[in-house]
Amino acid sequence: MDSINNPQLYLERMSKPLQEKLKIARFLPESGVKKILDVGCADGTVTLALADMYPEVDLVGIDLSGEFVKIAQDRIGERKNVRFEKGFLRERLANPERFDVVLFCSVLHEFYSYGEGISTIVKALADAHEILNPGGTLIIRDMILYNYASQSPLWVKKMREKVIAKEGILPLLTDFESYFGRADSTKNLNHFLLKYLYADNWEREGRENYVPVSFEEYDQILGLLGMQVLFQRSSTIPYLKSKWQADFDLTEAELESFRSTGIIVAEKLGKR
Repeated sequence: MDSINNPQLYLERMSKPLQEKLKIARFLPESGVKKILDVGCADGTVTLALADMYPEVDLVGIDLSGEFVKIAQDRIGERKNVRFEKGFLRERLANPERFDVVLFCSVLHEFYSYGEGISTIVKALADAHEILNPGGTLIIRDMILYNYASQSPLWVKKMREKVIAKEGILPLLTDFESYFGRADSTKNLNHFLLKYLYADNWEREGRENYVPVSFEEYDQILGLLGMQVLFQRSSTIPYLKSKWQADFDLTEAELESFRSTGIIVAEKLGKR
């Protein structure tokens, strides 16, 4: 993974939508959960919050950044049900420890961007499948869009013009389009709307593919692994909806075409 220009700013940004991220707790099985693995835990903000919510459950957070893992370890305090480790998910395959839930919270798009593209996603999900106990639950929360048919070219052109009208936005959009192609489709314009807020770390964020894998592609991958998709949902964080409305004068009807967040819940076949 590329170095982060300002690790503290990065962590602060990651922790801001904590309440939104913790909605993943709704999808934890109601019973039988003894161990949860949080992949790409960063400074452990989500892991620690879940540890507080479920004191009877053991949680393990892993991350590739030793700096982040050290911060997470320093925040454990008196908690007895959580630990953090540095390392790759794949390295855990030789470890006999298995989990009832594996979590990927806002991290798989980074696997794609800093790994080897879709093959890294497939490997990560295959590893998660192997590490899960039979009947275990996989939860993905990330920026995920459907491969929906685009709006009419005239509609997209109008939305693009609204975006360009914001002062200072054109250089970011021009750079975005040099990497991801012209924002003349609903999906590409939606991708840019997820990205422009991070101009302060644009050298890194501008190159990341935030929406590399669609819901349909996740369905295919999980199906090949023999997992059953139990639930999926596309939504927009209220803060982003308000921000887009304020920055680009988008109407409620126009906002309906853009999304920020996807949830996928899948089950490994077999009895617990």
